[in-house]
Amino acid sequence: MRSCQLACLVFGLALSVACGGEAPKKLAAEENAAKPTKAAPKPCDPKDLIPVKPEPVPESLEVQHILIAYKGSGAAKNPQVKTTRSKEEARKLWEKVFEEARNCADFNKLVIEYSDDPYKMNDSKYNAFPGFYEITPTGVFDETFKKCAQGLSPGNIDKVESYYGFHIIRRKS
Repeated sequence: MRSCQLACLVFGLALSVACGGEAPKKLAAEENAAKPTKAAPKPCDPKDLIPVKPEPVPESLEVQHILIAYKGSGAAKNPQVKTTRSKEEARKLWEKVFEEARNCADFNKLVIEYSDDPYKMNDSKYNAFPGFYEITPTGVFDETFKKCAQGLSPGNIDKVESYYGFHIIRRKS
C-alpha cells in the first residue's frame, strides 16, 4: 500500500514538473479539503456520560441520584413522598430528565428540581451534592440500584428502575 502511495506521489511530482508546477498546488488543495476540521471542545461532552463499566467493581462508592416516584411505588409508601403521578407519567419524566442529564445539565439542579427522594437534602455534610449517597458493603440498598451504581465508572450517568421508582444515577468522580 505504501509503495503504491509513494509511486503516486512520485508520478504527481513528475506530472507537476511537466505541467509547469500547477499539479502540486491542486494536490495540496485537495489534501487540505479532505482533512476534517475539529469542533471546539464543549465543557461537557454528552459522549463522556455514556455508562462505562469500571475495571474492578468497587466495594464502596459515592453516587448522586434522582428518584422519580409514582403511585404504587415503594417510595410512595413513605408519607414524606407526595406524588400523584401514574407510572407512565413518571416514566416520561424519567426519560426527559435523563436526556437533560446526558446533555450536560447541572446534575445538582436536576436533583433539587425533580427528585422525590425525601432525604435528598438531609445530610449537611453533603448539601453541596443533593441526592448524595455512599454505597458500602454494609449499606442497605435496592439490589438493582446498587448493581447499576457499581457498573458505572466515575462521572458516568445511567438509569434504572427499582422497587422505589425510577432512578437516574451519577457516580461521583
